[in-house]
Amino acid sequence: MDESLPMTFMSPSQGQATPVPTTAVSARTQPWLVMSAAAISWGVLAFVVLHLVSGRNPFQDAVSFYAFTDQAPGLLSVSILLVAIGSATTLAALNSAGIPLSRTTRVLFGCWSGGLALAAAFPVAYGELSSALSGEIHQYACVAAFLSIPVLGFSLLKRTRGIPGLTRNHAALTRWTRYSVAGLALFGLSYLIAKVPAFSELSTILPVGLTQRITLTVDIGLLYSTLHLARRASTPVTEPFETAPEYADFAAEPTSVR
Repeated sequence: MDESLPMTFMSPSQGQATPVPTTAVSARTQPWLVMSAAAISWGVLAFVVLHLVSGRNPFQDAVSFYAFTDQAPGLLSVSILLVAIGSATTLAALNSAGIPLSRTTRVLFGCWSGGLALAAAFPVAYGELSSALSGEIHQYACVAAFLSIPVLGFSLLKRTRGIPGLTRNHAALTRWTRYSVAGLALFGLSYLIAKVPAFSELSTILPVGLTQRITLTVDIGLLYSTLHLARRASTPVTEPFETAPEYADFAAEPTSVR
């Protein structure tokens, strides 16, 4: 048998073939994992450095306005583009690892990565430094990215449910997906409070800048959790997978030789 082709078995809960990782699968996935982790980590590092040198208020100022700072011009765009690139290569890592990806999952990855890329290329409207059209594109790109990432998590959860060997990773991804939904709801609430004059006083309790950074942090955590899922799925089998519930009784029955 050609070792470059992954063996498959039937996933009891999904009724579909699920790849068993081999050495060739691991070798093919590893470069994508390294590129993804490096790009996302460098993007996060650039984001942190930008906050340290910009002199802006991270609790009140939205992230988009960090594009206009004399201390580190262009660093925000670099940071966002690195995360967008790392997200695209994460999709490649999942595909190489043999994770069953639906068309919806791929589209959601495109919305997230593409939204980030557009947000980096078209800054928010800011006086004479950025046009109103650029601001509109930036706003809708951000909306598409923020909305797509938690749905992406649910899509991956649906496709990986019941796959032996990924139980712990599936549980971790479930937690981060729920955190992403909660973060998005919190950010949306703070944004509405800031826009409605009657609730403007509440914006000091729930500032947009703070909730936006919480949401971004959680979304990055979801990406790292997805990378761990791809790494585990591509790891060669060196120990038995967890026994699927459907076969637990069968596996526990003693056998006798007559």
